[in-house]
Amino acid sequence: MTLIAALQGQDGLVLASDSRGTIGDPRGLTAISDVHQKIYPMCKYCGIAVAGTSELANNLLNGLLEIIKKESLEDIKDIVNKTYDYSKKEYSKWFGNRPWVANSPIIDQRPSLIFILAGYNGISENKFHPCIYLMNSALDFAPQLCTTGNMLAGVPQYATYLINRLYNPQMKIEHLQALATYLISETATQDPKVGGPINMAIITPKNGYVELKKEVIEQITKKNEEQNLKLRKFFFGG
Repeated sequence: MTLIAALQGQDGLVLASDSRGTIGDPRGLTAISDVHQKIYPMCKYCGIAVAGTSELANNLLNGLLEIIKKESLEDIKDIVNKTYDYSKKEYSKWFGNRPWVANSPIIDQRPSLIFILAGYNGISENKFHPCIYLMNSALDFAPQLCTTGNMLAGVPQYATYLINRLYNPQMKIEHLQALATYLISETATQDPKVGGPINMAIITPKNGYVELKKEVIEQITKKNEEQNLKLRKFFFGG
C-alpha cells in the first residue's frame, strides 16, 4: 500500500510519499519492499504522486511523459486533461469492461491506480495559480479538483485526522515539508502498509519542481521526533 500527500501553502506546493510496496492480497499475508519511487516531475511546474499498482503506473507515466514533453504542456489543467485521455484509453485497451469491485477476489478486479497531481495554471501569463487534482482508476480517471489545499490517497485515515488538526493553507514551504513528513512517519507507526524512506518534492513559481535530498528529509524527520518528545514530556509533567 501507500500514503501519498499533496499540500498547498502560501509560497508553494509539496508532494510527498512513503516508499513501501506490498505484495499479495492485503486481506491476508503480504510481503513488503521499501524501494518504490512514487513521485515524479511531469514538467517544470507540475508533479505527480502515484498509489496502487506501481508497475502499471510506471508504464502509463512513460507514455504520458513522452506526450507532455512532445506537446510542451505546462499548465496543470492541460496535463490533467492529457492524463485523463491517455490513462482512460490505455486502461480500456488493457482491461476492457472489467469492473472495479472492491469486495470481489483480487484476480477479478480492475487494478487500482490513483494519481495526485500538483502544479500551476497561468504559467505563460506569469500568474501561477496553484491546483491539486485527484484521479482514480475506479472513476475512469475523472479529474477531481481539490478545494481544501490538501489531498491524501492510499492509506489516509491517520493522516486525515492529523491534517484536520494541523494543516493551515497559510503555511510556508518549510512548514509544509515538516507536516508532510509527519503525516507519513506517524501513519507508518500505526499501519505497516506504509513505511520506508520518505520521498518529497516542492513546486514553486520561482524554482519549479525540486526533489528534496535524502539528508534534508532525514533532518526534518529528526526535528519532528524532537518536537514529539517535547510533547510527551509536557503531558508527563516534565
